[in-house]
Amino acid sequence: MSLPLKVKIAVRDFWEKVDSPLQKSIKEVKQVLGLDVYCEPQWPIIVSDLEKIYDDKGQLVQVVTSFVHTWFVTIAELMDDSNHDEWSEKVVGKVKDFGRSRLKVNVEVCEGERASTLWSDSLGAFVVSIPKVHVYQPVQFAQVFKEQLLDCFEKKTQQTSEPVPIHSTTGDEWDDVGIEETPEPTKKMAETKTSTAVEFLPDPNNLPKPGTLLLKPPYHLIINAFGSKKIEVQCSHAGTLDVLHEYLKRWCKLNPSLSDKPPAVEIELNQGTCGFGLTYDTLKLTCEHRYGLQFTVSPTLILHLVEGVLGYERVFSDASSWHYRRTSPLAVGDLRR
Repeated sequence: MSLPLKVKIAVRDFWEKVDSPLQKSIKEVKQVLGLDVYCEPQWPIIVSDLEKIYDDKGQLVQVVTSFVHTWFVTIAELMDDSNHDEWSEKVVGKVKDFGRSRLKVNVEVCEGERASTLWSDSLGAFVVSIPKVHVYQPVQFAQVFKEQLLDCFEKKTQQTSEPVPIHSTTGDEWDDVGIEETPEPTKKMAETKTSTAVEFLPDPNNLPKPGTLLLKPPYHLIINAFGSKKIEVQCSHAGTLDVLHEYLKRWCKLNPSLSDKPPAVEIELNQGTCGFGLTYDTLKLTCEHRYGLQFTVSPTLILHLVEGVLGYERVFSDASSWHYRRTSPLAVGDLRR
């Protein structure tokens, strides 16, 4: 499978570049461990698994790279900590048991919403599992990686079968566990879940483009009236503005007193200044005719559409402005019913 050009460029810039954060963290692990490190993802497979999650293929590579970078930073910190010398010796021992002179790290995509890592005796390698969901800040899983790395060899001594990743939901893996042992994995999973409750500021390089980001709620809408001649509607959801624009243009009266019979109100969409493509952030209604009949523009119909049809909830209002918010998602089909 041939990789898209954007993926190749991103792999070159974020993964392969010698002075990239990832390569620096790999180099640090090599120095601390005293062994070479091999980590080369199967990009065609990873892209195939995640391309429906990340519209931007360059961002897909950045997120995967950030996950692996977080993993290497975490294991480097563990190995550099004298309190974990025994664990570090186990890592070296595992590598040498397979007759190798380098640490192998496999990267795969897992079903579920949580990243995980484990040691696989069948592969003779660590496995980093990336969740099949949109993640803005992979560093939030650093603590999860740390706990699972410290426990990966302990689990092997307690079980005869390969330990399953924490995202497994089949329940079959607990069939042979005694009643007295059942609370232990439950407790561990609860601790892991609690550890990811810390919120991190997102890496702007991993955030989706504005057009994709604003498709998700909450949506914000602001209506400002400037006298009786001008109204502006600002909204973070471009589809909402598009529906308002089409509806108002369809039912707008014409000015019969002018020869060209223009619309009584000029209705235009303003293209947003962020992102790529034709996305809108403002709808403007103006009534500036100096000749013929004098029309005015009223916010009442817009208010009814926003509240009664589009389902936005008012959070603030004064004499000339109205602020709205919607927390449930909207699709284009929903707006046109």
